Amino acid sequence: MDVEERFRQFRRQRHRPAHARRTARSVAAFFLPLLRPGDRVVDLGCGPGSVTAGLAEAVGPTGRAVGVDVDPGPAPVPLARADIHALPFPDRSVDAIFMCAVLQHVGDPIRPLLEARRVARPGAVIGVADADWGRAIAAPDDPWLDMGQHLLTALRAGTSPYVGRDLRGLLHAAGFVDARVTARSTGGSDGCEREGAFQAEFFEAPAAVDVVTARGLASAQDMAAIASAWRRWAQDPAATSARHSFEATARVP
Repeated sequence: MDVEERFRQFRRQRHRPAHARRTARSVAAFFLPLLRPGDRVVDLGCGPGSVTAGLAEAVGPTGRAVGVDVDPGPAPVPLARADIHALPFPDRSVDAIFMCAVLQHVGDPIRPLLEARRVARPGAVIGVADADWGRAIAAPDDPWLDMGQHLLTALRAGTSPYVGRDLRGLLHAAGFVDARVTARSTGGSDGCEREGAFQAEFFEAPAAVDVVTARGLASAQDMAAIASAWRRWAQDPAATSARHSFEATARVP
C-alpha cells in the first residue's frame, strides 16, 4: 500500500466515528421542517447512514429515505453505493435532497448540485450544510499552529474547504431558487483540551507524517513541533477557538 492510500485510509478511520455520531437532529434540524410525510428523500454522501435514519423517521412510514455514498457503512436504512456526480435515480424522481459536509470534499461543487437538480422534481427542497475554513481562530497565536493550518489546507488541494460562503450562489447557479443561508460558529473555551488532543494526534500520526514529507510540504520535525504546539495550546488557560459553517435551503421551481 502506497503512502497516499495509507493516508486516505487513516483519514477515513479518523473521521468515520464522528460521522456515525451525527443525527438528523444534530446536523439537519434546519432542514427537517421542510420534509413532509410520504416524501422520497436522498441523503448524498451519507457515510454510515445515521442522518439518513433520522430523515426516514421525518417522512414517516409512507415516505422513504435512501443514503448515497461511494463507501457506505452498514446502516439500518437503504443505501446506494454510487458517486454523487452520477446518481442512480431518474430525472425528477425525488422530493428532498440533503447533503452534510460533502461539497467541501469535491473539486467543483456545482457538479453534484447540478446532478441533485436533475433528480429533483418540481417543488422539491434541498438542504446543504458545509464548512468554511476561512477565519478559523485558535488563540493565543502560535506560528506552529498557523503552519499546521497551512498544511491541512495544502493536504486538501483539489477540494473546496471554503465552500460554505458560496452555498447560496451555488444553489442558484444549479437552478434552485429561494436559497436561504444561516451562518454557524462552534468553539469558545469549552472543548479546547479535546480539540488540542485531536489535532495533535493528526500531526503525530505516521500516515500523516509520511504523506506530508513525501509531498515535500514539511519535515517530520515540523510535524512533531506542530503536535507539541497543539498540546501546549490545549493546556493554556487563555485557549479559545472558533470554526465556521453554513446551512442552506432552497427549492426547485
